[in-house]
Amino acid sequence: MKGGVKRVRELMPPDPQAGFGRDGTLPDRAERELTALLGTAESTTPRVRAGMSRRRVLLAGGVVASVTALAASGELGRLSGSDGGEAQARATPPVLALDPIGGRSSEEVLTQLADKVRQLAPESVQGPYLYSKSWGWALNSAGDVPGGVANAAVPTVTEQWIRASDGAGRERQMHGRPYFPDPDQERDARKAGLIDGKGIRDKTYGSGHFAPDPEWQALLPFSTEPDRLLVQLKQVNWEGGRVIWGVSAMLDATRRASRGVVAPQLRAAALVVLAKRTDVRVSRTTTWLGHQVLAITQETRHRAATFRDSLLIDPTTGDRVGSEEALLGDPLALRIAVPGTLSVNEILSRGTVQDTKARV
Repeated sequence: MKGGVKRVRELMPPDPQAGFGRDGTLPDRAERELTALLGTAESTTPRVRAGMSRRRVLLAGGVVASVTALAASGELGRLSGSDGGEAQARATPPVLALDPIGGRSSEEVLTQLADKVRQLAPESVQGPYLYSKSWGWALNSAGDVPGGVANAAVPTVTEQWIRASDGAGRERQMHGRPYFPDPDQERDARKAGLIDGKGIRDKTYGSGHFAPDPEWQALLPFSTEPDRLLVQLKQVNWEGGRVIWGVSAMLDATRRASRGVVAPQLRAAALVVLAKRTDVRVSRTTTWLGHQVLAITQETRHRAATFRDSLLIDPTTGDRVGSEEALLGDPLALRIAVPGTLSVNEILSRGTVQDTKARV
């Protein structure tokens, strides 16, 4: 955020790639703000939903904002009205439509995919840098504005060049037009500091900036035996049962530590871990940019609302290609049309390159 506001502390719910909030407690101010965001008008007891996935809750200048740790980005002109159309009030970019796979259980689908992935050839390494390009956005929300709650998102294209040897590299972000689910909230959202980034930001970073989380790194190498891999996953806080985010963080840590390579056997083991979960569902879906993928979902409920977290998987490689966090049913105090998205992310390209100017 702008204005010299220092992000003083990252709070619960925990991010799978961060080591904070392990005791599950929040400062009093954060409890009040989260209650304003997640509670109903008559709610009096502060409650934090366990496992808000990869959004981080931040206390900054009195504003609680749900922001993403993912490489976000994109162009949502048709949704935000920048292509000449009208922005739909109180609406967010569309929730993924899930198509159940008939005749097979989620366990069968993931087990069969694991068998297929296990037979794939290893990935090739073509340079010392890991390159990725992705698009997405996350809904930033403030619960202390005159209207009660204001929301905003900034669609952004992010490119990263990460040197696997020491975590140095480059990051280029191209921010799009800010998006307001309710256009009437624009003034309050801007005043609350919810516009995170504008224009083009291109920076080079020294050693360690892109280093993987040390807790995940300490577990390397990850086991290709599913039961042992699950034990390893449980050693790091991956959001109290949100195994889809544990798998995602594990794959990311492996890719960064091994010059971009994730062995097919490890991807297969991760799929088997997911297959054994009774609270995981698998469906087909089409991403926002038209890619056919598998959506592995977990759901939690808060009052009349359902939070659906989806990990998007390439059905040919078993690798992560994106994610979605959706709010279904009751919008609670967020004042968005439901079903609505709280964050979206889609990887456009990924691979290894020779330097910070090359692309895949």
